[in-house]
This record gives sequence, C-alpha cells and structure tokens, in this order.
Amino acid sequence: MRRAVGKALFWGGAGSAFWVLAGYPLALLLAKPRSWATGTRHPGVSIVVPAYCELEELPPKLEALAGLRYPPDQVEVIVVVGGNEALADAAEAACPRATVIREAERSGKAAALNLGIARAKGEVVLLTDANNLISTDALGALVRHFADEEVWAVVGRRAEAGSLYDRYEDLIRRLETRSGSVAAGSGELLAVRRARLEPLPPGVINDDLWIVTDFVGRGGRVVYEPGAVSTEPALPGAAELERRTRISAGRALLLRQILGLPSGFRWRMASHKLGRLLLPFSLLAMLAGPLGLLGDRRWRLVLLVQSALCGLAAAAVLDRDGVAGRSAAGRAARQFAVGNAASAQGVVRAARGAQDARWEAVR
Repeated sequence: MRRAVGKALFWGGAGSAFWVLAGYPLALLLAKPRSWATGTRHPGVSIVVPAYCELEELPPKLEALAGLRYPPDQVEVIVVVGGNEALADAAEAACPRATVIREAERSGKAAALNLGIARAKGEVVLLTDANNLISTDALGALVRHFADEEVWAVVGRRAEAGSLYDRYEDLIRRLETRSGSVAAGSGELLAVRRARLEPLPPGVINDDLWIVTDFVGRGGRVVYEPGAVSTEPALPGAAELERRTRISAGRALLLRQILGLPSGFRWRMASHKLGRLLLPFSLLAMLAGPLGLLGDRRWRLVLLVQSALCGLAAAAVLDRDGVAGRSAAGRAARQFAVGNAASAQGVVRAARGAQDARWEAVR
C-alpha cells in the first residue's frame, strides 16, 4: 500500500508539473491558428494611471507619456491619487494637461480604476501603473488590433532584461494569441475597449485577470502585443515574493469566475493560471512520493536528484547578487523558486481571506 501511494504521489505530481510547464505550451503549438485584423487608425485614447505612494516614479512616468508616438490631440491622461496630496500636486506639476482625481482616502486599485474609467472619453482606455515606463511606440502597437471588432482588449509585455521566465511567458502568450485569447493580463499595460468595460468589483485584487476573464466570458477576444513593452526596476527578494504572493492570492480568489468561463477557454485558464497555483504542491508530491520507496535504489536516486535541484534553487535565491544570481540559469532557478513559494503562500492567504484590496506597496 505504501509503495502504491508513493508511486501515485510521484507520478501524479510529475504529470501535473509536466502539463503546466511543457504540455500546455505544446498543446497550444498544435492548436489551429486563428487570425484577426489590424489597422492604422488612431482612435481617441484615455490613459488611466492609479497612484498611491509613487512620489519618485510618477513624475517621470507622466513626462514619458508626453513622448509617446501617437497624435497628442487623441490622448488624455487621467491620474487617480489615493489619499496623498503631495503626490497629487506632483502629478499636476509633471503633467499640467492631465486630469488629476484626488481621493480623500485610499480605496484600493480597483476602485481607483473605476473612478478614472468613469471620467474617460476615449474609445480605448489604456490602464497602466504609476511606477513603470512604456515604450514610445506602445500605444500605436496596442490600438492597431482594435480594427477587429472581436478584439476587446490587448495585453502588453512586462519585460525583464535577461529573464528566462519572461521569455517563457512571452512564448506562451504568443501561442495563446495565435489560437484564441490569452489567459493572462498585465496590469502595467492593458488596453481595452471602453464600451465593453464593466465596473470592476471594488475588492478585486487582480484587475487585469478579472478583465480578461470578464471579456472572454462575454464573448470578446484578448490578444497579446509583444511590441508594446513595459519596464520597471527589479524588486529585491522579499518584495518580489510579496508581490507575487499577492497576485497568486488574487488569482485564487477569482476561482469561481474562472470555473464559469466557456469550456474552450477554461482549460487555458486552468492550465496557465490555476496550474501555476498547484505547481508547488505538485512538486512537493514528487518529493514526498519517493520517501515511501527508499528500499528501492532507483527511487533513492530519484530523491537524490530532486534534492540536488532543490539545493541549487535555494543557492540561487540566497546568492542573488553573487555568481548564481548573475547567470541566466541562476536567475531562472531563483525566479522558479520564488514563484512557487509565492504561489503556495498565495493559496493559503486566499483560503484565509487575508488578502486586502488595499495592499501595501512593495517599493
């Protein structure tokens, strides 16, 4: 009985991990391509920027928006500042033409976005954070996809220099777009049709994922534009862990909405986003399984190999600024370890109802 349980744990965990990491991308590669139209029209765009404490980052962000390669008379900027008068003053000084909405008290990102969207006049609304910079041609690259009426939103790329994880995620989103809709958004850079956008639930954590699931659930399509790039400085280890934990918790809290999606898209969401939440538990099952099979030399070898890989990942996390942290393999191992730790913590936090929509900034 113990051997059967051990084998079931190992192979069940291995199968689940393989599907999430490799099987799903391969299935997308084999899926039938689905085309869509693009155009050159320049519709009016409202850029909505929610802000809370980004006193150093927000002014350069707003100044950079003035340099976008897009007709200036077709762009309006709306900044929603939550309970921070100094930041609101800085926003007005950095971008006098912007509409600055001052919240008396901070109400959370989703509520701030709702305030900005309610004031938006553009046919397209670009949602972007206060602490990232976007490429000068990003706006044009995003809006060209709205020539196709089936496209309700376009996701930009959150780029991290030298990141294997970023390249992996970029590949998956390209494949998802090629055959349908992406199963993930990027709140740093997300363009949507204003006419299709419903008010976000005030307590939602992952506004980008909520919009993707809502749009696809109502019959729209969400595509990925890798040429529209968002960049921001890397976070230190503890801050990155907290950021990804919060995102994982928000994803888990959208489980009911995800399960209500059309079956053709539900498997994408389950494989891409929910599968990432289950991945740390699949890896733990792979480790636990051989413990009941130590009488067999082959299983002892399997456990030894797994333990060595765990040790390498731990070394990369601890040696972030050393040799391991500077190598591509070391950074990939670190991101993999931090990502799985965050997923596990996020699931627990969501189950406890401990994730507040008014999270503390990690920068």
